[in-house]
This record gives sequence, structure tokens and C-alpha cells, in this order.
Amino acid sequence: MDFCCGTTMTLRLASLTTDGGAQIADVPFLYCHTCGHTVIAPEVELDVTMYSHYCDTDGLKQGTFKDVVDQDKLSAITEQYSVFEGPPHPIVTEEQIDHMLDVWNFAKQINDEEWITEIRTTLLRLHKVRLDSQLLQPQS
Repeated sequence: MDFCCGTTMTLRLASLTTDGGAQIADVPFLYCHTCGHTVIAPEVELDVTMYSHYCDTDGLKQGTFKDVVDQDKLSAITEQYSVFEGPPHPIVTEEQIDHMLDVWNFAKQINDEEWITEIRTTLLRLHKVRLDSQLLQPQS
């Protein structure tokens, strides 16, 4: 899944804290600039789960994901997704909102109430992020 809220997610390497409190550095996450939604890159989700379990059961408190996963796999992920560059806060464009409104109209045409509810939730998040990002803009 590399799309969220109508925008392409980007790759970030970040730390993950396991249920047992271990810190795992350099885990590849997909990040949505619009809503901030973050997921582990699907290609390494099983590897992360297994390493997290290892850390928790063996009492390891710190580790780096790069030590346990094949470097070719990490390189393939880096090539597949664009790497996060830009502001640390999410930004919503009018085009993203327009796109979601088009999707809303289609969902209404086919009377899919569950999809309409999901779209409404997404639009509310987009609106909030849009307002927050406008507050961060320099005032003239």
C-alpha cells in the first residue's frame, strides 16, 4: 500500500519501539504527508515482526534493522518508494481535497454508505490538516 488520503506515501527510516520496550533503528516506514499515517513497508513487515519478537524474548533493548535484513531488500525498497524530503508537517493541497470530493460523489452515485463514511472521515482529517498547515504559513 503506497497510497493514503489520495496521495503517494514516501519512505522514512525510523525507530520502532516493541511491546517489550526494545528500540529498533532504521525500520522502513511508509509515511503519508497528508494525514501522517505511517505503516511498515509491506516488503519487510514479517522481518520486522520476527526481529521484534526476537528482541523481546531475548531481552535485547536496542538494535538496528539493517543488521538483520538483507541489504538488497532494503535497496529494493528504497528504489521502489521515494524517500521523504521536505517539511516535517503534513500539507494538504486543494487538488487532494477535490479528488476526495470526486470520490465522494462516485460513492454517492453507487450508494455505498460504508465507503461514504470512510471518505467523510478522510475529508475531515484533510480539512484539519489543511487548517493546521495554513497556520504554519508565514503571514504577510
